Amino acid sequence: MSAATHLPVGPVLLQRELGKLPLAGGRWLRRSYLDPMVFADYPTLAAVGIVTAIYLVTDLDKRIRWLGQASRDDDLVGRLAAHYADEEKRCVFATLRVLHLADHTPPEAIDAIEGRCADRLGLRGTMGRRRWPRADNWLELVA
Repeated sequence: MSAATHLPVGPVLLQRELGKLPLAGGRWLRRSYLDPMVFADYPTLAAVGIVTAIYLVTDLDKRIRWLGQASRDDDLVGRLAAHYADEEKRCVFATLRVLHLADHTPPEAIDAIEGRCADRLGLRGTMGRRRWPRADNWLELVA
């Protein structure tokens, strides 16, 4: 069985959904990096110094493979390094996009932003056992 069969496969990332993602960050968004970056080049992000972020990973067929978050406990480069160390992920993770959030974004807001991104991308119920935080209180946390 190949590595690609162990990881859930989401929908194809469409430009119109991608373009909506920065809105999910609300007042906490510092910058969006929506042009696809080669996943293996994630160490170059160390120069940017992103601590808190929502990140999106796609495969070579532009299918969503991962939506996650990084925070003060594990900055973005550290979080991505953990993914890169996993052989299954390294085999299928091709491109990376990032929403850079303010360093002191409260954990509840990070969760709500990640949940809002999952909703905008239509991920709930499409990627097997993968789950994302709820975004019910998103507006009050990011406005």
